[in-house]
Amino acid sequence: MNIFQIVAAFFGLLMMYIVSIHAKRRTFSSLESTLWLSLWGLFVVLAIFPGLLQGIADTLHFSRVFDLLVVGAFMVLVYLTFNNYIAHKKLRTKLEDFVRKAAIKNAKEVNR
Repeated sequence: MNIFQIVAAFFGLLMMYIVSIHAKRRTFSSLESTLWLSLWGLFVVLAIFPGLLQGIADTLHFSRVFDLLVVGAFMVLVYLTFNNYIAHKKLRTKLEDFVRKAAIKNAKEVNR
């Protein structure tokens, strides 16, 4: 086990701890908590035993498991960035509509 695996495993355990704190504060529902704990648990297992992905890496013609993980992580980051952009755009539109309606309402009240 190299230092990267140790750091990654501790990071996964830290994230599991953070998820459990948010679950106790009721920030997450029980389904969300279970999903996140499972995801971070899988992360810890794959950090400790990266050979479990060797078959997938060979099937997809990656020379190393790390290359597979980097490509997968990049794809996830691109998806999350795009999803965040769409959510931001929707929120901005709602905020603009709210401000426009409030300004019209205030203008009508001032003119009375």
